[in-house]
Amino acid sequence: MNWIKSNPFVAGLAGITVLLCGVLYFLASKWGTHHAEAKAGFDEAFQAVSTAESIPLYPTREHVAGKSKALADHRQAIEDLRGLFSAYRPEALENVSPQAFTDRLKIAQQEVSDAFGKAEAELPENFYLGFEGYRNTLAQSGATGTLLYQLGGVKQALLKLAEARPSSLIKIHREAIVEENGGTHQAAPNDVARYFPFEFTFRGSESSVREFITALGSTESHYFIIRCLKIQNERDTQPKVADAKFEAAAAADKAADVAAANPFGDAFFGVAEEEPAAEAPADEEVPEVPPADAPAVEVDTTRILAQVLGSEELIVFVRFDLAMFLPAKELPKP
Repeated sequence: MNWIKSNPFVAGLAGITVLLCGVLYFLASKWGTHHAEAKAGFDEAFQAVSTAESIPLYPTREHVAGKSKALADHRQAIEDLRGLFSAYRPEALENVSPQAFTDRLKIAQQEVSDAFGKAEAELPENFYLGFEGYRNTLAQSGATGTLLYQLGGVKQALLKLAEARPSSLIKIHREAIVEENGGTHQAAPNDVARYFPFEFTFRGSESSVREFITALGSTESHYFIIRCLKIQNERDTQPKVADAKFEAAAAADKAADVAAANPFGDAFFGVAEEEPAAEAPADEEVPEVPPADAPAVEVDTTRILAQVLGSEELIVFVRFDLAMFLPAKELPKP
């Protein structure tokens, strides 16, 4: 006590130091307990997650059976979808000699030209199915297999267009492939098909356009995907009534043609005069003839409009892809 009284400052400092040490010890003990509890909780949660990730599903018989059925149904759906596109997947692309490709190209060109001639449709000048560069040049030997697949697809599309009976094929364009320049096509990991773009520009009636677009989406040998379609009228001005061909005008034109073919009349060739019509029996009703001042019959203007609009053709631009589906990949085992 005497020392504390004689050294109050040192005694106070020592007391404060002891007190602070006690407080720090208490806090450290409490925080250490919390850290231990948090660490234990984290370790338990981490172990649970690791265990859940290491098993395919919570191991009950019901869950195992449900997962097996879901996987089997999924695999079967994929197989069914593959079957739908198997017809559009070539088994193998075999390269032929450049001269053999040129011979097949000439045969296809003649076949399409004959089809358009039968349909009375015009073809563009120097028409060669989009392969105009090979009219006087041989193809690369490593590209003939892919070019033959393209040739078969564009020939099929052009034959369908000829069946639709357009007025003319204005232009055809085919994009070159890398094999034509000595390159090699590399498919991406997730690619299921290779696409070959084509462009057709043609003129035809509304019915021919509709028929061709329908046929392009229903071919059995090749798969076409329409990417762009532009349709415009043949002319920018509105149609006029004088452009229409009505029944009365058609009959007058026919009579004029007959008169031109026989300018001397039927009497010159000794044709007998037409016999008078037989009189109707007394008990048969004779249809009444409407009086001259009877009101005129109302004209169906919608029919006239259809006759006018039906004579105008459309100019159509269509860009589509010919899809060549790649070999099917092996499904991973369950």
